[in-house]
Amino acid sequence: MRDIPYISLPSFMPVAPPPALQLLILAALLLSASLILPANTMASNKAAIEDSLRTGEAQAQQNRKALTRLTQEERSLHGNLAKVEDSLDALRREIRTQERALDRIDSELAGARTTHQQLENTQQASWQELGKLVRALWPLRVAAHRGRTEGGDSWEEADRKFAWGSALYADARRTLKDIESRSELIRTSIKHQEELRAQAEKRLATINGDKDNLLTHRLDFVRGIRKVRAERINAEQALNQVLAAVKDMEYRLKNLSAGQFSDLKGSLPNPVHGKPVGAARGRTGAGFSTAENAPVTAVYWGKVVHNDVLRGFGRVVILYHGDDYYTLYAFLGESHVAIGQEMEKGEPLGTAGYYPVAKGPGLYFELRLGQKAINPVLWLVGRS
Repeated sequence: MRDIPYISLPSFMPVAPPPALQLLILAALLLSASLILPANTMASNKAAIEDSLRTGEAQAQQNRKALTRLTQEERSLHGNLAKVEDSLDALRREIRTQERALDRIDSELAGARTTHQQLENTQQASWQELGKLVRALWPLRVAAHRGRTEGGDSWEEADRKFAWGSALYADARRTLKDIESRSELIRTSIKHQEELRAQAEKRLATINGDKDNLLTHRLDFVRGIRKVRAERINAEQALNQVLAAVKDMEYRLKNLSAGQFSDLKGSLPNPVHGKPVGAARGRTGAGFSTAENAPVTAVYWGKVVHNDVLRGFGRVVILYHGDDYYTLYAFLGESHVAIGQEMEKGEPLGTAGYYPVAKGPGLYFELRLGQKAINPVLWLVGRS
């Protein structure tokens, strides 16, 4: 469009700013182009505008690659984080296994200590019984000896009593020896289990240390992902701004290439297929009677500057075409555009609604230069 001036892009410094910042700078330069030079410089700077667009497109492509790299880096970090999570899960399972082993060892140790204490109690009781036996047998031994010397019991009776006492004593000794042997085995088992417990505790401490290290790595990965994600989001936002600026410049360049809007008199297409019916009294515009829901299209490239209901006009869409020219499409049944949307020539913008002059479906079309309404009939093909 003729009211969009041009500004050349500066060459980049040897040490370039971050990609997102480059894009923001480029977008600002492109978007500010319409504020620097007067409208009459546009034609002479067409080639320079094209160079500027190529520069912007090249920068956008470069930053697409940067976005791809950031996306791949984020995915790689997520993959590494998943591996760390798997390792943490394995360590947690191993910790639970070691803890169960420790519980089992502790239970076995407690049982062994209880059994050992019971054996010690039994051994102590056996010693006491043996002492009683010895104290009981000793008088018999003394009496037997005295009887042999003084003519008491016969030798056979004395030997029988002695043999009986010796058997009791030997049996008590065997019992004590057996208790001592079992006690020694239990002491050995307790020692072995205590060694196993010490090893299990050491292994558990090592596993917990590995877990702590992995948790640290996990935190590092999470921080890295957040950083890369923030960079990617910033780069995407900046790239979108540059692409929007490039698109806007392309649109303006296309309008510039098409020539002056004022040169289009008698060549604009009808905005809708229908029969001319004129306009209401006091209005300078063209009216059409159409089929129901007939598509309404833009007569020329332009940008949507209004899409709402106006009193006396129904639903209205207004397009701006540059050089202070506007087209107005009134009494629409529906509109399919948004404020700021750029329209191509012939692109649908809505459907015909009820037009009072046509007493049925139709469209009221108006052309304006600034605030001044112009008879559009002279501008439409075959209507001049």
